[in-house]
Amino acid sequence: MSKILKFILLSSILLCGWSLKAQTPAKVSTKSQKQEPEKKDTLNVPLWQGFMLEYDVEPLIEAAFLQNSNYTFHTYQGNLQVNLKNKYFPVVEFGMSGAERTTTVDGNHFKADGMFGKIGMDFSLLKPKPGTKIIKNFFLAGVRVGMSHFNYTIDNLTVTDNYWGGTEPLAFTQPTTKFWFEIVAGVRVSVFKNIYLGWNIRNKHLLNAGDYGSVQPWNIPGYGIGNTSAWGFSYIIGYHF
Repeated sequence: MSKILKFILLSSILLCGWSLKAQTPAKVSTKSQKQEPEKKDTLNVPLWQGFMLEYDVEPLIEAAFLQNSNYTFHTYQGNLQVNLKNKYFPVVEFGMSGAERTTTVDGNHFKADGMFGKIGMDFSLLKPKPGTKIIKNFFLAGVRVGMSHFNYTIDNLTVTDNYWGGTEPLAFTQPTTKFWFEIVAGVRVSVFKNIYLGWNIRNKHLLNAGDYGSVQPWNIPGYGIGNTSAWGFSYIIGYHF
């Protein structure tokens, strides 16, 4: 686990540094500045700047190292992000996810599978200076609203009768719909022509955690583990059209 975190942190720092460096305006000699006025290449950017298809490879890396006989999971997530004026980035995220866990103490078994979707908007936090050559590397921040409708199964759950005493095994399958919102920040860096790499950090907040005392799903597709708030990380490979 520590090796994964070190890899993620190091690559994130390198990508962020690369992005900031790429936005630095090129040096222009004093002589050139006197001969002709400064070119404001970044002004009057057309509204449509294309769109990007992205795939999140972080779940594949995590699953390769963290799964074991008691805990397995899979997540496949992609998104479509539109670029408007290099400032505004409407985005739709979609995917499928599943998780299965058996506790080592009492043998409770949980399983959930389902689809999820998110919609939101990112904003560019880097403001190009007049005369800067437009390079499509971005430092972004934004929000998402997510939803997942799925079935979850819990079996071998032991219920204790506090009045009469004794225990009884319980098993059930139940459909549910969960909603949440996310605060997102990250970078995108052009590494070769239209191919991009990047990452996102996500702070997620569940909007309908469920009634107190009810048996809630341990893992929510597209959200992860937790019944109130959770952190997430995405490592992106994308192509700009």
